[in-house]
Amino acid sequence: MRALWLEGIEPHLSHKEHAMQRTTRTHARHHRTLRGRILRGAAGLLASLGIAAGLGVGTAGQAAANPMGSLDAALTATGQPGPHRVPGHYFTSPTAPAAQQRIKPRALLGPSTPIMVGDSICTLSVTGIDAAGNKVGITAAHCGVPGSPVRSLDAPEAGVIGKVVKFGNLDYSVIRLRPDVQLTRNYGRVALNRSGGPAPAVPNAACKTGVATGTKCGPVLGHLGQTFVSHICASLGDSGAPVYAGGRLVGILNGGFQPLPSCTTPLQGPLHSPAVSTTWDAIAADMNALGGSGAGFRLP
Repeated sequence: MRALWLEGIEPHLSHKEHAMQRTTRTHARHHRTLRGRILRGAAGLLASLGIAAGLGVGTAGQAAANPMGSLDAALTATGQPGPHRVPGHYFTSPTAPAAQQRIKPRALLGPSTPIMVGDSICTLSVTGIDAAGNKVGITAAHCGVPGSPVRSLDAPEAGVIGKVVKFGNLDYSVIRLRPDVQLTRNYGRVALNRSGGPAPAVPNAACKTGVATGTKCGPVLGHLGQTFVSHICASLGDSGAPVYAGGRLVGILNGGFQPLPSCTTPLQGPLHSPAVSTTWDAIAADMNALGGSGAGFRLP
């Protein structure tokens, strides 16, 4: 997950810089609209469940977030195992799977691959082939803007492996990948045999795997239209992570609720914000309706 920030406008910009600023503002408005939709739906759902009301959607933070000095050292000293790949977080982050190590310097991309979108850490939801035969990946829209370069944190020597080419009407983005990358539906601890279908019913479990907090599962708390809420541990860097059940992709992770805390250490136990996800069926339908990159998506 990462935060949405709209930077101030500097004076004396060139025409090209003005155009870039307008593009940034347009995408920032798009992000706020998406965030508002998620907020209204998910906060209303939680309020109806008596869990929380009037809470904002906490999308993720900057990849350059700094560890918290002595607190960082103290939490690391509690014996929580490493590596911690997202600064300020103390869960064991997934490492590159053996299949990725075998094909270096090429990149292997699949559900839960940790990625850098521009200067922000996020997680790939899934990769596949669209109707035009392009290799594409899906992550959360708030991870970057169209044109943002994408790199795999598990194969940095591969360089830029794609770029964001499309936003939808929901909080997802489509990444056009290089033809030479290798795609998989099984990455690390995530093994998908199909995509789509309803998210698990309340209170059955759903799971997610993200770069910040690894693989975590929790009960689904409720459904509302294109979103569902589950008590899954997640935090900054997990945005876009696949949400799955029984080998089936059911959604992608979008955020949590402020001011409830996200997961930063296993010492929290269950004391963390619920997670908000968009259903895969809604995302696939939106990609197909818009056409272009991502339309007709299928697993590799």
